[in-house]
Amino acid sequence: MSIVILEIPDSKEELGPWLDRKIVDCQLGQFVKELEFIADDFNPPGYSTDSLKEILGSDRDAVLDRGLKSLNYDQCAAFLANPQMLLELQELVLIEGGKYWQELFDQAEIPTASPPRHKKKTVASNSAPKVHVLQPIEESPKRSKMPWIISMAALGLLAIVAYQYQVHVSNPLNSIVENPNDKKSDSNPDNNSPTPTMLASNWGWDSPDAFDNSLPADDYLHELADAAGAWFNKRPDSTDDLKQRLAEFRHGCETLLTAKHTALSEDDREWLRTHCKKWAGEIDQVLADVDRKDISEAQKQADQTVNQLIREIRLKADEIA
Repeated sequence: MSIVILEIPDSKEELGPWLDRKIVDCQLGQFVKELEFIADDFNPPGYSTDSLKEILGSDRDAVLDRGLKSLNYDQCAAFLANPQMLLELQELVLIEGGKYWQELFDQAEIPTASPPRHKKKTVASNSAPKVHVLQPIEESPKRSKMPWIISMAALGLLAIVAYQYQVHVSNPLNSIVENPNDKKSDSNPDNNSPTPTMLASNWGWDSPDAFDNSLPADDYLHELADAAGAWFNKRPDSTDDLKQRLAEFRHGCETLLTAKHTALSEDDREWLRTHCKKWAGEIDQVLADVDRKDISEAQKQADQTVNQLIREIRLKADEIA
């Protein structure tokens, strides 16, 4: 298990850009959970905030254009003291962020294969976990206390709540079964509209084990995000291959729409279906644009679309958790 708070930079100048990279990270939810244990230690004077708007203030547009380096240290520290605001900021930049954020999202590594989830295990009272004790060092008067705060919190996390942190898994299926028969789209009920191009497959949301309703709601959504990540397991070499891959992903959207999703509450099922219709429309648009673009440009557009829907699903999962 990796303790993210150990990576928080000591330098005030580095904190903003470092937070930018964490905001585009799919594991932001873990970082937020860790921060909740130590949030009070970062609370700067005068920043008792109730909303993202209060932290950003008049710098909102600058953050959307250039990232958190546009803020002063106290504003950045306010995010550490109010971890849930990081999730709100992630959603804001995902929707309204400029070229700077889009490039960060494009560079972010999307986990498509990771170690399997494990059920929580009860630790016997006579088998305490081994913890390496940090040796004290002499602290310079000018040195920030942040590393000590983080180190002590990390020890507590390792000894008390290490089992809470799980890595999200995917079990990608690379074998593709083509089916040239289109099916009627639930996301396109208008009979006068063109029928979406779809091909059945056995990967992504068409995978036989894509919907495990025995999971908790947040894990269920992370599994759906993992399944969508199977898009990156095969890189098309031609425009025709890209169109086929998109048509298969589009068929998976239809499968997602018609699934029961009993692991989710009624409100969360409605959220998922509403967003799936939006994603299906975006894939339809990418398909329509493929023939008018260079293969590399079309591939980039498709990757951005899939990356965005994966992040939206993971953001919803973190919200439920």
